[in-house]
Amino acid sequence: MKMSNKKKAILFEYLPMAVTGIIILVCAIVFKQMFIKVLPLFFSLLIMLLNSRANRIGFLLGAINSCIYIIGYLMEGVYGTVASTVFGIFIMLITYFRWKNKSYGKATTFRRFSVQGRVILALVLFLVWMATSFILSKMGGTATVIDGLTMVLGFATNILTIVAYVEAPFLNIISGVCQFALWVQIVFVNGNYAAITYLVYNVYCTYMIVRTFVRWRKLYKEQRR
Repeated sequence: MKMSNKKKAILFEYLPMAVTGIIILVCAIVFKQMFIKVLPLFFSLLIMLLNSRANRIGFLLGAINSCIYIIGYLMEGVYGTVASTVFGIFIMLITYFRWKNKSYGKATTFRRFSVQGRVILALVLFLVWMATSFILSKMGGTATVIDGLTMVLGFATNILTIVAYVEAPFLNIISGVCQFALWVQIVFVNGNYAAITYLVYNVYCTYMIVRTFVRWRKLYKEQRR
């Protein structure tokens, strides 16, 4: 028997969001996480749901929520992620209005790279990553190699999202894995156990990004029919 869209939404979207929210709340209480660091995580649960559905409202809410995130990142010393987030605020606002002008329902019209374009993109990202990690290490940042990669992927993902390339969520998946490694280091290696709320959210975020990747590809194929 085929599952209805409503049941799919409950099982694969609302349930994971609720479970993640409860875990984050419990961890925040147990490890006495600062309220300002936990607050944006709860808003992000909803924003990730909207993004996975290619709903442009998610970008508008994300820009507002990112202002709160910056405070938490500054406290953790991940300056590359801070820079990426500041840049992302402007990008999300631009994305919202561009998607609105080129709307396709609640989403937009998508495009994709050629094989040659993907190779060039990968090469450029690698070179910029090496340079960024070196600069961050000179600034005395935390986990500069991973933080640098997260920063570069964040920039690239934001730009590709503005122009609605379906490859954007794929880069975001890689970024999500890098951020997971970053927060594992901060929590378990550096001993900052209060930051486990960010680690829990990152797991949920990566899951939703995978759903975003699948959804965008479906919309792209639908638009090309």
